[in-house]
Amino acid sequence: MAIEKCLTILKIIMKKNAFAPYVLTFLVLFLFCCTKKDEVRIPDNPSTDVDNTISDDDNADSLVVENPILVDSVVLNRLSIGLLQGDTYKLQISIDYEGVTPPEVTWTTTDAAVASVDADGVISALKAGSTTITATAGDKQAQCAVTVVANGESVYRHGYSELSADDKAIYNYMLRQILAFESNAATYSDICHRIYLDFASQGMTVDQNKVMKLTNLIIKDVPEVYMLVNYIYRYDNDKNQYYLRAKSSCTPESYAAEMTQINAACDAICNSVTASMSEFEKAKIIHDGFIDWADYGGVSNANSGDITGSFITKCAVCEGFARAYLLLCQRVNLKCVYVVGSLRTKTEPETWGNHAWNLTQVDGVWYLVDITGDGSFPNQCGWNYFLRGSDWFSASYKYESTGGGNENIGAVAYITLPIVSASDYVWERP
Repeated sequence: MAIEKCLTILKIIMKKNAFAPYVLTFLVLFLFCCTKKDEVRIPDNPSTDVDNTISDDDNADSLVVENPILVDSVVLNRLSIGLLQGDTYKLQISIDYEGVTPPEVTWTTTDAAVASVDADGVISALKAGSTTITATAGDKQAQCAVTVVANGESVYRHGYSELSADDKAIYNYMLRQILAFESNAATYSDICHRIYLDFASQGMTVDQNKVMKLTNLIIKDVPEVYMLVNYIYRYDNDKNQYYLRAKSSCTPESYAAEMTQINAACDAICNSVTASMSEFEKAKIIHDGFIDWADYGGVSNANSGDITGSFITKCAVCEGFARAYLLLCQRVNLKCVYVVGSLRTKTEPETWGNHAWNLTQVDGVWYLVDITGDGSFPNQCGWNYFLRGSDWFSASYKYESTGGGNENIGAVAYITLPIVSASDYVWERP
């Protein structure tokens, strides 16, 4: 049996060891010395695989030849990805290893409430937030940062609420493509990343006006899509597809990192909100919390009009403030709308400037909330512009911009705006 052991070990060595010829010489000499006791039997097919465990017939002792799996690297097809709540996405994994059988892969998530992952690497987006998916094989790991954005069925989105079922499906498809954007500016020698919209593959029929309208509604409804340049589409004649543009300065990886900070800020501001609270209490907590969080300013900053300015650099203008309040309302399940227009800044002479604010519903009634007006001064929180009725604000607020157009309602905007209460919300205003 000693000879059979040697032959078996020899086959393994010749398959895996670069020094097999030298070892072969030694074993031949050893076998020659053993021929008086054992018959040398050469297997019919030396190239076939053998069992890793070799033992004598009498089980007096056993020799186990280990076949360890050495993992050199683990790579995922995405380092980061944005997903719409309720969707799933299967990560593709590539493992470089040494061994006969593939190594076992373990999948984990840092926040199972935001997104779970199964044994096959399928991510399920559960609620708005950020999490990290980790794939482990041997002693190597790869990670994917996941950003989940709420869908229009779980939070109130005014533009989405006005759409037909077919247009809602197109809206959701476009939002999925936007969130899952990739860095491809260099591929197309472009100054922006392209987000292609293959409507034909989805069985969807659109025209240019619909693409522009739905993109504009997504920008108004979803503060998290700040990576978009604007709502103006482009068309690729070679692909016969529309595409949107994402800022080249925003990569999927930087977007995931920023959204992790933004989600953490939202959690901090909304931390004291409970399900049992009244809508007024929720609206006031996030109003006061955001004013404590950020200051008005940064007009010259590129991000002053979006939620990165509001939550990360903590310095933004009215657009950034209004988008931040919209996001916070969505996090605590309050109905809120982002609107733009103009504000009277002087009475003598009468002067108007472009402005952005919110309409928020409390106890079934809509009111104006201008968080910029209440938070324009550092370390001061006011309530003069909180839950106001049209009798109070109509003299100083217009839905038309200084250029005369109403950007809230039209062919590529909302169909209507909520009707605001004439009177203010009744509470003991400080």
